[in-house]
Amino acid sequence: MYLIVVNSKSGKGHARRRASKFTDLCKENGVRYKVVDKESAEDTKRDLNVELLNPEYRALIAVGGDGLVNLCVQYVAQKPISLGVLPAGTGNDFARAVGAYRKSTEEIFWNLYQTKPDSIDLGLIESNVLKHWFVQVLSTGFDALVNSQANEIKWPKGKSKYTISTILTLARFKPIAYRLIIDEKIIEQDAMLLSVANGKTYGGGMRICPNASNSDGQFDVLLVRPVSKLVLLTIFPKVFFGKHIPHPKIDVYRGKDVAISGKTKAFADGEYIDDLPIRIQNIQNSLSTWLFV
Repeated sequence: MYLIVVNSKSGKGHARRRASKFTDLCKENGVRYKVVDKESAEDTKRDLNVELLNPEYRALIAVGGDGLVNLCVQYVAQKPISLGVLPAGTGNDFARAVGAYRKSTEEIFWNLYQTKPDSIDLGLIESNVLKHWFVQVLSTGFDALVNSQANEIKWPKGKSKYTISTILTLARFKPIAYRLIIDEKIIEQDAMLLSVANGKTYGGGMRICPNASNSDGQFDVLLVRPVSKLVLLTIFPKVFFGKHIPHPKIDVYRGKDVAISGKTKAFADGEYIDDLPIRIQNIQNSLSTWLFV
């Protein structure tokens, strides 16, 4: 039995259209399902808290973007229920990671219906007030502050607000003093940007850590040491293609347990999590999901 969770605001109605096609396929093939389609995240959480008391559900299907995926992961991590995704958001980085990004609704349905799920790693964030799972990338520093600024901009919508947010953030941005502990190795470094990656991409396909893997039990930790604002702007476009790694001001570390302190915010899968300090652990095989080849 599938529990299909729809972000009705996602993709200007695209999510609801994909969900409708998916439920038609369920009906045609005798698959039982129920749909949760709410306007707000809080209403969605309220319904999930009730519905997932039912042990008959074998899969939670997220129809939307990475924000909805992240919400759903909180309910299925380390649980005997699998997560499927019908990408219908802006970034869709989890869908990219599992190979579902360019798949049709029919292809996704048949993969879920006919094959067994695999397991991938997740990141578990702990702060003074919460525990929170993420699937792709946790970021702090310049890119996280751009995200924070963009969330405050009501108009324009879409990518334009991120362009405006980048300009506004860059004008007042200064390097942040970080203290990192990666598997007991202490690093104290001022930096423009710091990312902890379980997956390769964030922000709609930006290959921030192109060598990261969600099945090796470790994070890639990327740090951009202080550079001029002009140089930072030249580095950013290269991230789309993963070509920034050789830059002499970029360091990449690997580890499974990362503690970060500094005076800034942390975002994961594009969502605000908490202010630092935080600790992040890589929890192997903690999410059951379907991979596409």
